[in-house]
Amino acid sequence: MKTVKTLGSFAVIAILAMAFIGPSLAAAENTALCEVDENPCKSPVSKAHYTGHIEVLTSVMNYDCDALFSGEVFELGAPQEIEGNFTYTNCTVSGASCTRTEENGPSVLKFLKEGHESAKGTGESLVHVVCGSSIDCSYTLAGEIASVIGPLLSKENNGEIKFVSQTMVHEAGGFLCPKTALLDGVFVPLSETYISS
Repeated sequence: MKTVKTLGSFAVIAILAMAFIGPSLAAAENTALCEVDENPCKSPVSKAHYTGHIEVLTSVMNYDCDALFSGEVFELGAPQEIEGNFTYTNCTVSGASCTRTEENGPSVLKFLKEGHESAKGTGESLVHVVCGSSIDCSYTLAGEIASVIGPLLSKENNGEIKFVSQTMVHEAGGFLCPKTALLDGVFVPLSETYISS
């Protein structure tokens, strides 16, 4: 009888350990961007091209831009890394034009699979914003969090990356530059991009 109680205690401990360890193992799952819906991925994406639109909200002004990201996808990893460059066009604030350019590139995007056709996205980039003669500011996008979903879950045909109220930190510029800015944006792959492993 004592052996049964001891074995029962070990079973309870093992179940509790799996409950705590299990989620961290899933979080470390390899991630692959895949051209087709297959797991494991045998048709990995090698080049990533995303089009999008961003809106930046600050205490001084709000502006929006069209955006394009082109990059090279690295090997299967936890997370999957993409190194590339952002190009911004049609940036406007209250009808006036602004410029937003990437500096010290390339930028890095990282996707970590969290479930079926879903991943957490983070990124690192430095951008320079000029609006009129008074706004000349640089901001870092480091550790930005995005939700990434593939075509099977997305309203978009090819999948999407969505940033919601992500903080950009002031790096350089004059006293008119807000200390922080919030980024909203949606990017869509130019071709079907499934989230696999």
